[in-house]
Order: sequence, then structure tokens, then C-alpha cells
Amino acid sequence: MARIPRGVLFRPLLCLLAFGLSVSAQPQTVTISEPAPVKVGDLLKQADLVAVIRIVSGDTEHYTSAVYKAEVLQPFKGVETGGTIYFGPFVKYGLGGEYLVFLRHSEKGIEPNQPVGVSGLDYGPIPSFYLVMYEGYGALPIEYDCVFDGKEIAQQCDYGMKVNIHQVVLPQSLKTYPSSTKGSFSEDTRWVRKTAFLSFMQTISK
Repeated sequence: MARIPRGVLFRPLLCLLAFGLSVSAQPQTVTISEPAPVKVGDLLKQADLVAVIRIVSGDTEHYTSAVYKAEVLQPFKGVETGGTIYFGPFVKYGLGGEYLVFLRHSEKGIEPNQPVGVSGLDYGPIPSFYLVMYEGYGALPIEYDCVFDGKEIAQQCDYGMKVNIHQVVLPQSLKTYPSSTKGSFSEDTRWVRKTAFLSFMQTISK
């Protein structure tokens, strides 16, 4: 029986080992779904519409995503006072609530799942539909709370903007106050007095 040279046996094994090492050494792509932090000024530049709005109604039944109808209270970009807008798509905004919103115009608009009147009332086709930017962080709630500075209760209680400062980066000129809630989700949440925040918005929107 003929003997096989030792080197011939080891060459295939070495090739397989080298191939395995080269495959494992290739970089793997990791997709991060969390929205990136963004400065308020950059949000204003990137948005198609910026305004303080009040949500007057909503529909989560007849569309593929949540649709909110809102009245414009104070515009900063892309809309006039008293105008009506439709936006979405996140299911977390309260009816009657006021928000400072940074919105991007949808390219396709949105239509109901079924013809109008088949399954109740809806808004019908909405050609001018807006999307809240940065995975929902582009809508800042305006609420009343007692977290602000002052010697008297009347000074400590005021309307303010709730901001996740990890996602929406504020300038140092805006004084922030700790959240009144507890837990890990409140650590990145800060309050800014409404008057101070909107005054800043007026300045940078001119």
C-alpha cells in the first residue's frame, strides 16, 4: 500500500482552518433602532412643520396607523395660526393635550382601510399627513406641574415642556428641572418652563 506524504494530509486541514478564521473575522453589522440625539435648532431646520398644537380628535380604527387631528395654536414653521393638521403615527398622545411638535410631511399621505362610511366615521383620505420626527421624541408634551424654582407654591407651579434630554438636546440657556415622577424612565426627562421654551423657539425661528 502506497504511503501518502504527511504534508498532503495537513494542507486541506490548514485551508479549512484559515477559511473559518477569515469568516469569523469579518465585521458584523449591528442595526440600532434608537433615534439619535438631536439639537432643538437642528430639529427646527429638519422639520417641515413646527407648532404648538392641541389635539381635538384621533382615529386608531380606520387607518393603518394612529391619526390625530389638531388645531394650530402657535406656529413656528410651515403653518398658520388656527390651521388644522393631521399627524401620527404613534399611539400615545392624549386628546385635548397640547404639544410642541416637529413634523415631517409624509410623501404619500394616508387613506382609510375601507371606503368612507363602511365602518363608522373617519377623516377620509388625507393627502397632507405629517409624521412625528425621531420616533415620537419630536412631540413635546405641555403640562402643568409643580417642579420649578421659587419660594412660593405659585412660583413653583407652572406650565412646562417635558423633554427627554437624552434625545432632544437643549441649549444651556434653557434651565431644566427634574421630573416629578420616579423610575429609570424619568432620569432623562426634564422640565422647561413653557414661557422660556417658546421664547427660545421664537428667537431661533426668525
